[in-house]
Amino acid sequence: MRKGLLGLGAAVFLTAGPAFAQGQPAEASGVTTPPGGIPLGPLTVYPRVELAHGYDDNLFLRPSNRSSSSHTIVSPSIRAEAKSGPHKFGLGLSLDHGRYHSSAADTYTDYSLTGNGSLVFSGRASLKLNAEHRHGHDARGSTDRANSATPDEYDNTGLDGIFSYGASGARGRIEVTAGGYARRYTNNRATTAATERDTTALGGTFYWRVMPRTELLFQALHTDIDYKLATSTQDSTENRYHAGVKWEATAATTGTAKYGRQSKTFDSAGRQNISGASSWDVGVRWSPLTYSVFDFTSAKQFGESTGVGDASVGTSYGATWSHAWSSRLRTQALANRGNSAFTGATGLGRKDDTTTFGLKVDYDFRRWLRFGATYTHAERESNDSNFNYKRNLLLFTVGATL
Repeated sequence: MRKGLLGLGAAVFLTAGPAFAQGQPAEASGVTTPPGGIPLGPLTVYPRVELAHGYDDNLFLRPSNRSSSSHTIVSPSIRAEAKSGPHKFGLGLSLDHGRYHSSAADTYTDYSLTGNGSLVFSGRASLKLNAEHRHGHDARGSTDRANSATPDEYDNTGLDGIFSYGASGARGRIEVTAGGYARRYTNNRATTAATERDTTALGGTFYWRVMPRTELLFQALHTDIDYKLATSTQDSTENRYHAGVKWEATAATTGTAKYGRQSKTFDSAGRQNISGASSWDVGVRWSPLTYSVFDFTSAKQFGESTGVGDASVGTSYGATWSHAWSSRLRTQALANRGNSAFTGATGLGRKDDTTTFGLKVDYDFRRWLRFGATYTHAERESNDSNFNYKRNLLLFTVGATL
C-alpha cells in the first residue's frame, strides 16, 4: 500500500509540474480548486487510490460445494475536468485489480476510460455526451454460460447523449436521447462469442409543466440489438412507451414515476416474442433531514439471455437509507428484492427470486483519508434448484486523495 501511495504521489508531482512552474498559487490566479484537485492549466486533476480487502464465501454462486476466498482489490483512478464558459468537460481513467488468494485463476484487471461533455448552446438548448471504453469481466458463476477455467473478459465501447430543448421553467420541453454500445469478448470464445452484440437506442421524452414543481412526461424508446455471431438467432428490437410524472413536491421529496408497455420482437421466427408487457420505472427520494436520505426504486424491464432462454423479464424493488451521523461518520443500509422470469423453449419456465441486503460504513479519518467497511448478503431462490445460492461478502476499504 505504501509503495502504491508513493507511486501515485510521484505521478501527481510530475503531472502538476507545469502548474507549479507558473510560480503562482491557485488562489492568487483566481482559480478555486475543490479539495483533492490539482490545477493544471485549464484543467483540474483529481487523483485517487483505494485499497480493499475482503472475503467471499460463495465465489461461484453454487447451491452446494461452495468455494470461498479472501481477496484484495487495488483501485487507482484519475479524473480531469475543465470549464469553458457554460460548457463543462471531463476525462477519467480508472483501474481495478482484484486478486483471489484461494483461487488465482479468478484474478482480474478491469479498466475504463470515460469522457463526458455538457454543452450549453443557449438558455433553451443543451447537449450532454458520455463516451466509454471499458475492459471488464463476468465473474465465473455470474452468468448462465458454462464455466470456463477463467472469468469471461470483454470490451464495452460506446457513446450516448441527451439533447434538451426548452428553457428552465418553461411550460413544455423535450429531450432526445441516442446512443450505441458494442460488447466484444476477448477470451473463452467457445462460450462467449454467441453473446457479442451491438446495441443502439433512440428515444424522446416530452415534459409538460402542470404545476411549478410538477411535470407530466410522455416517453418513447426504441432499441435495436444485433448479435455478431453469424448463426445467432437472438437479434431483436425493443419498444417501450411510458407516461408519468416528475415532481419536487417539497424540498424534502423528489421523484419520477413512469408506467407503460414494452415489447420485444425477434428477427427469428424460432424465438418467442414478447408483446404488451407492462413496464415501469420509479425513483423517489425522501429527505426528512438534511443528513438523512431515503431512496426508493422499482423497475420492470427486459434482460438479454446469458445462456438460458430467449430473454428474461425482470422486476425489482429497492430501498436505501443514507445517514450522516457526524461530519465524518456515514452509514448506508440497503435492501432489494428482484425476480426474473425466463422466456422461450430453453427457458423451461424458470423463475428466480433474489433478495439482497447490506450495510456500508464510511469514516473520514482525515479530509484526504477514508476508511470503510461493507457487508452484503444475497440469496437466490429458483424453481430450478441448480440456480439457488446464498452468498456473504465482507469488504474493508481505505481510500486516499490529495
